[in-house]
Amino acid sequence: MIEDRYELEELLGRGGFGEVWRARDARVGRRVAVKIGYPETVEAARRFEREASLAGNLAHPNIATIHDFGRTEHGGRDAVFLVMELLRGRSLAEVLDAGVPPLADALDWATRIADALGAAHDAGIVHRDIKPANVMVTESGMTKVLDFGIAKAQGGPGTELTATGMIIGSFPYMAPERWTGGANGVPVDGRCDLYALGCVLMELLTGSRPFPAREMHELLAQHLTTEPPAPGSLREGLPAALDPLVLDLLAKDPRQRPATAREVSLRLAEIARGAVADPAHTPAPAPVPAVPAAPAVAWPPPPAYSPTVHTAAGDPVRAMFGRRLNLLLEDAPTDLPERLGMLVADLTEELGAHDALTVRAAYHRAMAVRGQSATELERILPRMMRVLGLEHPDTIAARAAYVGEAAAHGPGDGRRHEDELREIIEQAARVLGADDPVTLTARYHLAGARRRGDTGPDGEWGSRTPEQARSEREWLGPLLPDLERRLPAESPVLLDVRRRLAHAAWLLGDYPTAARLYLWLYPDPEGLAERGHAEVAYRVARSIGEAGDPARALTLLKPLLHRLHLTAGNTHWLTREVTDVRADFRRMLWEDRRSDLGGGLSRLFGR
Repeated sequence: MIEDRYELEELLGRGGFGEVWRARDARVGRRVAVKIGYPETVEAARRFEREASLAGNLAHPNIATIHDFGRTEHGGRDAVFLVMELLRGRSLAEVLDAGVPPLADALDWATRIADALGAAHDAGIVHRDIKPANVMVTESGMTKVLDFGIAKAQGGPGTELTATGMIIGSFPYMAPERWTGGANGVPVDGRCDLYALGCVLMELLTGSRPFPAREMHELLAQHLTTEPPAPGSLREGLPAALDPLVLDLLAKDPRQRPATAREVSLRLAEIARGAVADPAHTPAPAPVPAVPAAPAVAWPPPPAYSPTVHTAAGDPVRAMFGRRLNLLLEDAPTDLPERLGMLVADLTEELGAHDALTVRAAYHRAMAVRGQSATELERILPRMMRVLGLEHPDTIAARAAYVGEAAAHGPGDGRRHEDELREIIEQAARVLGADDPVTLTARYHLAGARRRGDTGPDGEWGSRTPEQARSEREWLGPLLPDLERRLPAESPVLLDVRRRLAHAAWLLGDYPTAARLYLWLYPDPEGLAERGHAEVAYRVARSIGEAGDPARALTLLKPLLHRLHLTAGNTHWLTREVTDVRADFRRMLWEDRRSDLGGGLSRLFGR
């Protein structure tokens, strides 16, 4: 345990910086990654502090989240530690080890890196170590920039050299002005990160770095004086617009590079949309084996979504298909999945599998058959991200459903989906609204993921202990009023939240709350006592009695006890407990009546 909070579970890696562990945060009950360093110098310790102070203030879906930082003793040695979100996936270095990725993925990853750099630069932070090993693609397809250990604040104190005169950074990706330490008045600012991004993009597109030297002095000469090749000269069939973009990023003079990461992101998005719009445009493979695409890769968002975007240009065929889809969704016939399947087939034949209208129809079919086939939504989700964009309402709803159900019912630790659910909630609230059912449902799934942890999916009841019940109330209690206001009464989400909160209140002895929720869930407690689930009937009846109505509780316990004697027997634990509680309520009624009788006699005799 570190600080009586972080329980180290599994060593994930070890390097010159120290170790990375998978750990459990006992305070909030989530899995995290703990990076432990054993600094031998003050400067090395400051790198950990710098990463915590700089990256810890950045909140962006493409930047790994920092949770905590501190100093400790580990293995009998003084250490510093950094707590961050636990990511599962592959670094781009691992991707490149397997071969050149597909063009679509390369463009997507570069766009997301640019988005992350834009957020960092807007906050006045220069990363200074962008390279494939510091970018991860998660299992769900999200791109995350890692390791702000040598980052610095723009305009703040910082140097390109260590105290021993060594250059800080990774030589194959280092901008010329970083090699020279900003000599001759050339500033070292966010544009050095864009240069590094150009190196990474070249490698993703061609499998080769812009400068092939291995020795430091050769790399220095090449970065300072040698013009890089255009990616199109190394790989045939790349979009023509990539050559000027990569060469702009690799300009020796930072003033000749794109001004901002936002500009780079927009140019990449435009190139990506052009590649999708031209299905005949198939780049020739680079001379290394291709690697399969990572699942659920996000795609650069198109312009702001409009309900009429799919019927633009007055195309009568597209308009007809659009009306057909809208009518199916409005009418919701009993054979909706089959009719949506036919529509998807027709759209694929007429407009292509990657047309936006085809993708939307396939998404609605996947949602319609979700109860019977969980894989259909999983298969369409990457295409939605690529074609519709990450900000499209349908994409957000699909991600919320897919990730939420994985957190609730998938294998392994439910909390491993927590960070992605938080991203979806933020995005849904921004695009759809905080009260939108998609946002609220994602909040519900987040609570379920945190509650479930590494146990199996919940059985009939949620919490098993008062501690779990308090946690359940903490997460679900604030959500209930919003769900009651926005979801229909028959919503499974609303029903489940009420059930869980009723049970939590029962475990905590909050019988008035339990009674109120139980009576909403079971408006016919008499029928429940006679023929419903026996344990549920007991909890409902006891809650009513403990909340101040023992007389009604006794009317419910009588038929329940009779049924238990016949079905479970006199020695069953529930039979004995119902018998004892009925005796308590009878005693309570008798004492109330005796008190009322005594008060009446006192009034009668004037005492």
